[in-house]
Amino acid sequence: MSLERWLKPNEKAKKTEVKKDKVVEKGSKAQSEKGSTEKSAFNKYVLVCTKAKCKYQKIIMKKNISDKDKICPKCKSKMKAK
Repeated sequence: MSLERWLKPNEKAKKTEVKKDKVVEKGSKAQSEKGSTEKSAFNKYVLVCTKAKCKYQKIIMKKNISDKDKICPKCKSKMKAK
């Protein structure tokens, strides 16, 4: 058996991996640009529980906050938006 038999498939595999990586990088940049435009449409809300013992906080990225979002999951009281 010669070494060429074993070396050639590895070289081809490395070349295809390099080509695939370049394509993925270009695609990820395009996706990140799309994500940034879509992300700007949302507002960031920081909600804090009003009870001193609970101190629960959550961050929501939505266009509008509903009444369901303003309820604390721990103590079931209303939360205050900062």
